[in-house]
Amino acid sequence: MKQLIKDYLDHGISRRQLVSGLSALGMSGVAAKAVAQNLSPLGPGAAEAVAAAAPVAIRDVEGNGGALFVAQLKAAGVEYLFFNPSTGDHPIFDALVDVPEIHLIKGIQEGAVIAMADGYARASGRTGVVVVANIGLPNAMTQMVNSYKDQIPLLVAVASVDQDALGRDQLQEPDHPELMTEPITKWFWQMQSTAAVAETTRRALKFAATPPCGPVFLSLPTNTLEQRAKAQVWERSKFDVPMRIRPDKDDIEKAARMLIEAKNPLISIGDDITSCRGEKELVELAELLGAPVAGLTGGLGYWSKPFPTRHPLYVGALLRTMRYPGKPDVLLNLGNRFGEIASPGTRLISIRLDPTGLARGAPVDVAMVADLRLAMADLSDAIRSMAAASRLKAIADERTARAAAYSKQMHDEREALARALADSTPVSLERLGLELEANLDRDTCYVTDADSGKTMDALMSFGGDDKPYFSTSPNVLGWGMAAGFGVKLARPDVPVVSVVGDGSFCFSGPQPLWSMARYKAPVTVIVLNNHSYNNERNRIWNGAGRQFEAARDMTCYLGDPDVDYAKAAGAFGVEGETVKQPDGLRDAFARAKSAMVEGRPYLLDIHIKREGLGAVSEWYPPYSVADLRTRKV
Repeated sequence: MKQLIKDYLDHGISRRQLVSGLSALGMSGVAAKAVAQNLSPLGPGAAEAVAAAAPVAIRDVEGNGGALFVAQLKAAGVEYLFFNPSTGDHPIFDALVDVPEIHLIKGIQEGAVIAMADGYARASGRTGVVVVANIGLPNAMTQMVNSYKDQIPLLVAVASVDQDALGRDQLQEPDHPELMTEPITKWFWQMQSTAAVAETTRRALKFAATPPCGPVFLSLPTNTLEQRAKAQVWERSKFDVPMRIRPDKDDIEKAARMLIEAKNPLISIGDDITSCRGEKELVELAELLGAPVAGLTGGLGYWSKPFPTRHPLYVGALLRTMRYPGKPDVLLNLGNRFGEIASPGTRLISIRLDPTGLARGAPVDVAMVADLRLAMADLSDAIRSMAAASRLKAIADERTARAAAYSKQMHDEREALARALADSTPVSLERLGLELEANLDRDTCYVTDADSGKTMDALMSFGGDDKPYFSTSPNVLGWGMAAGFGVKLARPDVPVVSVVGDGSFCFSGPQPLWSMARYKAPVTVIVLNNHSYNNERNRIWNGAGRQFEAARDMTCYLGDPDVDYAKAAGAFGVEGETVKQPDGLRDAFARAKSAMVEGRPYLLDIHIKREGLGAVSEWYPPYSVADLRTRKV
């Protein structure tokens, strides 16, 4: 652009040629004409000043592959690069020396790096970008499962060996690393040339962020990062595909008519609503119909809670047979991948972002692929246009009163049971849930991968004006602590609490704590320490197999040795404490909150009561390697 403007000022090209040239560089016609109009009175140096100030959506960049990769990330608005380094990716980090707009976030294990980027993506709605070591890819893949199943946008890249060395079975060379990621990515690719780096990076960002979202993988051979080329770099606006698709009008009218005529409708909800930022429209639609709203199903946890859990229309878990409201005649499934479980005789309306998941395992009477926010708004408008406001209000008031009575009864019963167990030692999950609800600020981001935590969740308020909730559907352990850091990065102005089980802590190791300490991330980590894979044991023993018969827990006890998680946190620069008695919870929460206010992470190792089948047993199969020795050395 500088040369174009200089040529115009030097009378080398006409005004029309200048406008045409600026348009070719991506500037709108109006902006190009404005630049040309304003150039004539400018004095020496004007060309350089205008060229520096004018926006350029598409520009040519020359450099090595690492510089092209970074230039495209910067043009796309990427603010954070999550990484664990290797020798081959040095051109990327060389380029970042002069690009302060992209902040480096280091993790010390690849799985933790992925989970940090995943948490950031869930909380920000932006694509998490990751660079990890080629040989560390299998570590990263353990957490990519969470991202793939929950359709979270990630770009994961590694620096692989030189193309000339492929197939020579070098020490850290797996053949075709990109193929390893095929089952858990939307798209995978090996870079073919340095000239293609920027274009392929754009494509990866586009695929990751286009609904239904998900992780993508790029293998960047070292020679493509080191060699030089010239390429075009595009701003995000030039390749962004929002996919805010409105549903078909006829389908909306058909669904609206079914819901108006329904005698006992039920709404099932899922994460597509959160992805589309449709929480407000969901509440409006549910209240318009007075329809009960159900969330969790089959014991699987969604990663968000898009409907306020203390709303009078929220009735808890979606089951094939519902205690309340009984058998629905119309089930409206909104963005719930597990929500198409209508019983025979129930008509099903399902609206999803993902056409491959819609009607995949169950028959659907009205199926729509659409943006959930737009679909719910259109559905509400259609319902209002088809029925008198007085009729709708009468129907909604009666249904809401019944749902409110049921939800209040369930809440009161749960709370009464929790209070009856509140003074038990070790700490009961019920007591912990009550204390968290009483002590956490309403805007606290609650991040958890704790299977046992569902007992606490039922006693707490999430969604709407209450605590935002972040979890995972597949519950791949080792996610929660690192994801908590990523959520804090995306939302630095609100408190973040990460709740993990002792098993999850051991899966990830304390590595996320190192990143919290280095980057001064004030996150409170709560470890539910019951010295056991407690829920796993309950599920195993529930089958009444040989372990149940013999009262022998062959697999799930985590004691002996007992891990001191507070001491482990201290080794990584994070202050912590152990809580064994319920009356110590409140003061411990106060100290954790003070640390957050002061800008420091804090860990609470809370000893939790084991519950369920075989809970009292501390037996495990004994074995001693020391006893195998024939001589002591």
